Amino acid sequence: MRKFNSLSEREILALAISLEEEDERVYADYAEGLRQEFPSSASVFDGMRAEESVHRLKLIELFRRRFGEHIPLVRRQDVKGFVNRKPAWLMQRKR
Repeated sequence: MRKFNSLSEREILALAISLEEEDERVYADYAEGLRQEFPSSASVFDGMRAEESVHRLKLIELFRRRFGEHIPLVRRQDVKGFVNRKPAWLMQRKR
């Protein structure tokens, strides 16, 4: 585990890509969970997911221009003191 201020620019960008992918998946999970009973709310989360996807693709493009094809796996849990959050599936209510 590393402190955020010890990460290189390459590692910070890799972390940002990972966070965008995580957010994209969280929004997709929320949308799926709401779709049946609250389709308009699900649509909002679908839009948020799409926006995160665009952010991720832009960051990947920037990473490739600056550092090449290989993007190292740097996740929030790899960075000491970084904000953690419970997975969306753990917070879903039981039906």
